[in-house]
Amino acid sequence: MEFIHGTTLVHLKMRCWSGEKKASRDSDIRLGTDGKMPPQKLLDLGRKKIFPPKALDPLLSKRKSAERACLAEGTRFMGGFAVRDEAIDDVVAKLETVKAGFESALQQFLNDFDRNKEDWIAENEEYAHIMRDQVPDRETVASAFKFEFKLYKMQPLEGFEPDEAEIADQILHEVGLSCREMSDRLLERKRAIGGKTLCKQLDPLVTKLDTLSFGNGRILRVLGEFRALRSSIPAERIDQDHPVFGRVLTFLTMCSDDKKLERIVSGEFSVTKLIAGLQSGNAQPQVSPSSTYPTTASAMGAYF
Repeated sequence: MEFIHGTTLVHLKMRCWSGEKKASRDSDIRLGTDGKMPPQKLLDLGRKKIFPPKALDPLLSKRKSAERACLAEGTRFMGGFAVRDEAIDDVVAKLETVKAGFESALQQFLNDFDRNKEDWIAENEEYAHIMRDQVPDRETVASAFKFEFKLYKMQPLEGFEPDEAEIADQILHEVGLSCREMSDRLLERKRAIGGKTLCKQLDPLVTKLDTLSFGNGRILRVLGEFRALRSSIPAERIDQDHPVFGRVLTFLTMCSDDKKLERIVSGEFSVTKLIAGLQSGNAQPQVSPSSTYPTTASAMGAYF
């Protein structure tokens, strides 16, 4: 199977101390001396926050950075990320950078541990009698953190190979999530965007579809439309009233919806038809309105 033989499985292993404890007893939940419930910043969904959450944010963000590095070139697979062999060196380099950042952030966290602990207790003095005894010592907390990754080559048994259609659907779903994020950024943008900049934002999606297509017809169809969209973007500045803005936003919205994506795969919806429809002032047929995004651009409303 080409997909298996052409990819490397990246398995991330990252642990972070949560700074929380389960509120398992009535005395845990009713922390105050008068029996009243503590504020949400200390107790949420049955978990006691015994350490300031913001102090952990720099470490927790590293997991997202590592996942983004893997997803830029690969797809989720078997609890890890399948990355095409040609891209694995770049992904490993990015993960090494993230790992170095994690270790640096961990050292800073441990340096500030006692101060953050005392500040949190002082900030919540009413509940100090419970919190102080439940925060582990610095050495115990340090052992609860870990960041590493392993690489594997897979050899499936004959007759038990992964389903190529399921893998293709996973890749298209991940691309759809990226399309949603990109469309949100475009809608929130207050200034015009250069055509070259807009193309650069599309390039990672084109690259991912290209490197993970492995001849799959569904992925290749969507890839072709991404390339057509990219080639139709002029180098000029594009604001929300520019027809290209509506074209790009419409296409991204189609890709971010699994049902609408099938219209691209089937050929019912295409960039060529979209451009022709905009030029003629007619909406492309059978593309139902969507309540997902506000129609702020005049050129896009008829296509949702």
